[in-house]
Amino acid sequence: MKRSLLLALVAAMLLPMFASCSETTTDEGTDGGTAASGDTETAAEAPEPDKYDLAKEKFSAIAAADFAGADFGIAAQAATGNSEKEIWVEELTGDAVNDAVYNRNLSVNDRFNCNITLTPGDVNSIVRQAVQAGDGTYKLAFPNMATAASMAQVGLLMDYNKLENLNLTEAWWDQGTLAMEIADKVFFMNGDINYLDNDVTYIQLFNKQLITDVGLDVPYDLVREGKWTIDQFREMCRNVTTDLDGDGSYTDSDRYGYVTTGEGPCTFFYGSDLTLITYDDAGVPVLNVDMEKTVSALEKVVKIISEDNITRIPSDVNVGKMMFMEDRVLFYGEVLSYIVNVRDMETAFGVLPIPKYDEMQEQYYTYCNAISSTATVPKTAEDIGMITSVLEGMAIQSYIQVTPAYYDIALSRKYARDDESAEMLDIALANRVYDIGRIYSLGGIGSIFQTLAASGSTDFASSMAKQEKAAKKTLERIVKDFTELE
Repeated sequence: MKRSLLLALVAAMLLPMFASCSETTTDEGTDGGTAASGDTETAAEAPEPDKYDLAKEKFSAIAAADFAGADFGIAAQAATGNSEKEIWVEELTGDAVNDAVYNRNLSVNDRFNCNITLTPGDVNSIVRQAVQAGDGTYKLAFPNMATAASMAQVGLLMDYNKLENLNLTEAWWDQGTLAMEIADKVFFMNGDINYLDNDVTYIQLFNKQLITDVGLDVPYDLVREGKWTIDQFREMCRNVTTDLDGDGSYTDSDRYGYVTTGEGPCTFFYGSDLTLITYDDAGVPVLNVDMEKTVSALEKVVKIISEDNITRIPSDVNVGKMMFMEDRVLFYGEVLSYIVNVRDMETAFGVLPIPKYDEMQEQYYTYCNAISSTATVPKTAEDIGMITSVLEGMAIQSYIQVTPAYYDIALSRKYARDDESAEMLDIALANRVYDIGRIYSLGGIGSIFQTLAASGSTDFASSMAKQEKAAKKTLERIVKDFTELE
């Protein structure tokens, strides 16, 4: 929208210039204003269409349907973060995100004359019982991704590729989940329809006052210039750690360059554009780790996690949050929802993406935790036409209503303390990595990188070799199971 406005303003400023050129040429005795104008004038560049206007057109283009007030049953994991509230809320409360979810559902209900309902609970059990009983009550289910993976493997879910009238390449669907296709089948999708995937996407928070106190520059320009790397991150963390209480040891009471959780080290792995699983020429997922780059990245991360007291990983995640809010942490590695969790912090803070491996890497990448909710369709769900209409409608209206409320209002403007943080969030969320190697728990290989980094070891090859056979066997079983699913 900002770009569209800018183009319109540029066009408005240029038009008088074009008119002036045309008048001058005519005065000099050329063959009339029309011919001269045709040689010198350039048509004003048309402004880009507003993305929300395009989305509204897509919503209107969904085939007209009247479901006579029928319930559209959705099962969602009970009380896991925002797992229920991202799907259904009871009433308007004045909270931006709550009201956006309410209005999204109202828009969809009105459009298709249906009634979106929610059943919270153990989604795996709910769907399994429904499938076994041939019950088509539940049209959608939102388990976490790890649970969805196991549900898909045993045939409890429908293949998205068999659902007609869905375009999964649209902006409201996350292409990272679409890329996890196995045997030409896709059983779960993330997108604007579920904002819990945003909540559990990893970022870096930083203390703006502390960064000034230690004589460093805010690294926004480094991010913009593609120079926000693991090495640069470490350089900024060095010499920040201080034994504040003077007891001669480093504890949760002291100050650190970096504080994170147990999964913090693996964010650098995925931030380095690395994955455990890739795809061969036939599109089959295979265990194929770039060993040389992985070891190099691990060496960089070991220097951050295990050397010079740069990093603290408290056993209680709430301790890390407290340390950051008390101005004893320069960089705080956590999931995006912690922007909200530290909203009462008095000191100004900002947001950054996960650092890149090096400056040659083109994009910033970040890791989305497998506890994220994800959209699935139970195998026995009835009325596919209703499912695709309402699902697509919910996805589009989430893009139009929920994501702006969650992202622009609830995060960028209300909690993050500067305008640049909104830009940094754009960068952080642009390329999220979903790795079959972690989501499907292939013999524990998903935890090798972080375990080694925490222990100060760089012997990735040896650790992988111990688990490689079991991981490959598990992956082969998954591919076989998916291939045999109808």
